[in-house]
Amino acid sequence: MSDRIGKQKSTSDFAVKLSQRTRFSQEECRSLLFIHQRMTNLGKVDRLRFREVLHAAFDITDDVMLDRVYRVFDKDNDGIINELEWVVGVSILCRGSPEQLIDFCYTVYDINGDKSLAREELSHCLKGGLIPYAGVINADEIEEGMREVVEIGMKKLDKDKDGQITQEDFTNACYSDPLLLQSIGPCLPPARSLAAFMATFTENYRTYSTEWNDEWKEQQRRIEAGEPLETYSVREFGKSIYPGSARNKSRKTGAMTGLRKTMGNPGGSRSKKFLGK
Repeated sequence: MSDRIGKQKSTSDFAVKLSQRTRFSQEECRSLLFIHQRMTNLGKVDRLRFREVLHAAFDITDDVMLDRVYRVFDKDNDGIINELEWVVGVSILCRGSPEQLIDFCYTVYDINGDKSLAREELSHCLKGGLIPYAGVINADEIEEGMREVVEIGMKKLDKDKDGQITQEDFTNACYSDPLLLQSIGPCLPPARSLAAFMATFTENYRTYSTEWNDEWKEQQRRIEAGEPLETYSVREFGKSIYPGSARNKSRKTGAMTGLRKTMGNPGGSRSKKFLGK
């Protein structure tokens, strides 16, 4: 009995710390910790288990993106998603600010962790988007189409035309057209899946969108006014919760569907609607 009370107190104390570092309340953090506990009761939350969670709960289905999102969640690179990594990562997916989401997506796409996206990384992230189909498209046509799509991506995202997509290039491109956020791969959950997951542990599962949209427009205004942007790094997030711990060890982390339409229609009606214009 005393062990159970002590464990509950430990969970509550940890939830308080997490609520100060995420966009969840103390009670929401406690609920997420309980969800993680239930997952671990069935076994370690390793790569395969976490891919299943991402697929079932967040509707992320692209094979390459499932692995990349898992790598970004697993900050200490030990192969297991612990309770801290779980809550911090879910906070970004569910209630991340524009700068958090941009940094998260960029980190997912930055396979070798050098903070620069090359053509090879774009090709790897997008390779699951084109599938051979007998009588319709063959392997040679897929290879040619992939090269074409990668070049379109470089043209849209490489603002300084130096052959590399820096994080500044990616950030400016996303604020210019929010549809470019997932142009290299679908690594964020659809809105309906987010609402369904959040409804399992909070009543505030539809209020994030208005706030998120306002923040996005504020960052866009800063770019137009030449003001400095708020910065965020998913690689550093959550370190202060475990100061000096091995969990803070740094490491290099690291849909084709609709891409042509997205990249070929910057600032189109969908993005204008999204920005509230």
